[in-house]
Amino acid sequence: MQQELTTKQQAVELIKQANHILLVAGKQPSNDQLSAMAALEIILARAGKQVSAIVTGEMPKIGSLLDTKRISRDLSGIRDFIIRLDTSKVEVDKLRYEVNEGNIEVVISPFAGNFSAQDASFDYGAYKFDLVIVLGVSQIAKIDAILEKNPTIFDGIHLINIDTHRSNELYGSVNFVDPQASSVCEMLVSVIESIAQGMVDNHVATALLAGIMSSTQGFTGSNTSAKSLTIAAQMMSAGAKQQEIVNALFTQNKPASKPDSAPKSETISEKLAKQGLELTPVGVKDSDTGEILQEELEQGDKQSPKKFKNPNPKK
Repeated sequence: MQQELTTKQQAVELIKQANHILLVAGKQPSNDQLSAMAALEIILARAGKQVSAIVTGEMPKIGSLLDTKRISRDLSGIRDFIIRLDTSKVEVDKLRYEVNEGNIEVVISPFAGNFSAQDASFDYGAYKFDLVIVLGVSQIAKIDAILEKNPTIFDGIHLINIDTHRSNELYGSVNFVDPQASSVCEMLVSVIESIAQGMVDNHVATALLAGIMSSTQGFTGSNTSAKSLTIAAQMMSAGAKQQEIVNALFTQNKPASKPDSAPKSETISEKLAKQGLELTPVGVKDSDTGEILQEELEQGDKQSPKKFKNPNPKK
């Protein structure tokens, strides 16, 4: 009897069978979602797949560290651009194209008659992808806004739903959901090993480590596990830029103040002087009368080595 495949194995099989894969995340993607997308896009391309990754919402802060040049901001890059020519009145003899100074020139040699500008029209073809992978999104309503604008875009196509949320709606044809995982990036490591073993370099490792560190708040969150720490160590061994990730995720970039222009704090002596008082070895005295107003407590005082008492408080 053949053993049933796990959801991870089902996802891997769909990826291996696909030709053109679309990667999407949430409307406002998290650092983990964007990191997972960046890493998976590189791996799938190296495995010989055509890959389209899209984020139409605002990029999270980790985008400043990751290579996002291949992540599209709209759908135009994943559709064929079609030039349509009406040949009902013209017989075509030859067709060729030339590339001149950055322009593609389609050259049509008519056998009889000729074309006018009115014979040409332009259009977009069908979307080219045959598999969709949604990263870290628990509900259909939270998927990137491309779905709202194109409600039927995923119809008739296998969709792999990879997520860590317990509340996931299980909306995919394959739902690889693991609430025990620290992050989507952690989940992707085993998928990547099954698809393209040995292809994790410093770029992929940096993206995966960034997602794990963001989701675990730098390994301080309750979702930090032995597995996430082990994977993090593996990514660092593969060349992940851990310190750059820390700077991108957790360091507040504040402009440095010039030493000369920095405001100086008043000393205790300066504050007392404004009140007509003076700090002496025996205590605080009135500058005009010389009267000791406060005596220093003995060093045995447990509250503070520099605590004062007033021997003659005014009534």
